[in-house]
Amino acid sequence: MKPNSSRTIKQPPARRPSHPLPVEPVELNISSLSYDGRGVGRYQGKTAFITNALPGEQVLARLTEEKSRFYQGHTDSVISPSSHRIEPVCPHYQQCGGCDLQHLDNQAQLELKQTQALEQLERIGHTKPVSISTALTATSWNYRRSARIGINQLADGEPIVGFRRRGSNLLTQIDSCAVLDSRVSDIFSQVRNGLRDSGDIRYITQLDVNLGDQGGYLSLRLKRPLTEQHLEIFTALADHYSLSLQYHIIESEQSEAPAQLASYQLGDQVLEFCPGDFIQVNAAINQQMISKACQLLNLKAEDRVLDMFCGLGNFSLPVAHSGASVTGVEGSMSMVQQAQRNALQNQLDNCRFFCANLADDLKGLQWFKQGYSKIIIDPPRTGAASLIPQICSLKPELILYISCNPGALARDSQLLNEEGYSLQEFLVMDMFPQTHHVESMALFVRGKKKSQKKKLFNGKGISR
Repeated sequence: MKPNSSRTIKQPPARRPSHPLPVEPVELNISSLSYDGRGVGRYQGKTAFITNALPGEQVLARLTEEKSRFYQGHTDSVISPSSHRIEPVCPHYQQCGGCDLQHLDNQAQLELKQTQALEQLERIGHTKPVSISTALTATSWNYRRSARIGINQLADGEPIVGFRRRGSNLLTQIDSCAVLDSRVSDIFSQVRNGLRDSGDIRYITQLDVNLGDQGGYLSLRLKRPLTEQHLEIFTALADHYSLSLQYHIIESEQSEAPAQLASYQLGDQVLEFCPGDFIQVNAAINQQMISKACQLLNLKAEDRVLDMFCGLGNFSLPVAHSGASVTGVEGSMSMVQQAQRNALQNQLDNCRFFCANLADDLKGLQWFKQGYSKIIIDPPRTGAASLIPQICSLKPELILYISCNPGALARDSQLLNEEGYSLQEFLVMDMFPQTHHVESMALFVRGKKKSQKKKLFNGKGISR
C-alpha cells in the first residue's frame, strides 16, 4: 500500500569486469522472473537479470553491467517468445520507468505475483497459509488516481513533462499514460503545450495529480512562486480538469490551501482528503479490499478493533459502520485530524483516532492499554517488525495484515508465528497492474505461543 516509503537496498558495487562485456548481444535462456520483474538467465556462470524477458524464452540480450555476483542487461530481440508475451499497449513502455510488465498478459502477471508472494512466505517466513482466497482484480488500465509527474526543460526551451526513464533519474517525454485515470491521461501533452514558449520553467519541479470520486488536486512543487503567466496557465489547466490548483514552495512554509476538499466513496461512507494525504491508488481494488477485510474480520458489535497506520480512516470508518468500536492510530497528525473530521461527517461516534510514532514503544500509552479483540495493520514497505511483539502482547483473536511488500510480510509472518499466530487465509490484490508491485492481505489467528527452547550447557538446562 505505501510504495513511496520503501527501504533502499544497496546493490553490490560495480567492479572491473573479469572479462570485457561482449559488444554483441548474447543468447540466453530465461528460467524465471525476479521480484522486480526482470528475466533471470545465466552467463559465464553468473546470474543475469534481463529486462523485457520472460520465463521459457530464448533471447538475445545486451549486457550493460557486470557486478560482483551478477550481470544486468536488456532484451535486444526474442528468439523464441513465451506464450504469455503480448505487445505492450503504451508507446512509451520501452523508455518509461512507470510500468515493467506490460509485455506479460494480465492473468500471468497475477499468477506470477501470487507464486512469488507464497514462495517468500515459505522461504523467509517458514509459513504456509491454510487457505488461499481468490485474488482481487479490476480493470488493468486507467486505474491510477494519483501520480507524480516530473517537469523540466531542454536547452532549446522545449518543456519535458513525464515520468523517469527506466534506471535513470532523467525524465522521458510522455504524451499520455495508459494506466493513469482516463480523466487526466492526456495531462502530459496538455501541460507541455501550455508551458511551451512561456520562458524559464526549471523552477517548476513536479506536478502531483490526486483524484477523488468528487474533485481532486493539481499540486505543484516549486523553487519559487509562480510567475503571473505560469499561474494563468496552471489555473486554466486546473479548470479544464475540474481540479483544485495547489502549490508548495520548497524550503518555505508557503502553500495554497484548497477551497474545497476532494473525496471518495466507500460503501455508505464519504472520505475527504487533503493534498498530500495518502490514498490507495486503485479505487476499484480499494473498494474490494475494504469489503474483503470486513468479511475476514467477521465483525461483531462487541468487537474492539485497533487500526494501525489508519491514515484517513480507510479501514476504520467502514469497520466502525459495522457497529464495532474502533481505535485508529497514525503517525501524521494532519491525517489523524482528517480521520476525525471524516468520522464526524459520517456520524460515526464509535471510533477515535490518535497520533503516535508506530516504531516507538507503545505499551505506556493509554489507548494501547484498552484491550482489543481484532487488529488491522497496514504498514509501509518496511513492514512492522518492531510492532509485532507489542500488538501480540494484547492477545487479539485476529490480526489482519495488509502488505505492499511480500518480503516484509514474510519476515513478519515468522515473527507472528513465534508469538502463536498462524496464517489462516491469504490473497493477493491486483492494486498495481502492469508493474511488479504486489499487494496482499493475510489473516492471522491466535493459537498457542511457541515455547522458548532452554539453553544447554554440557547437556543440562541452565537455570536463571
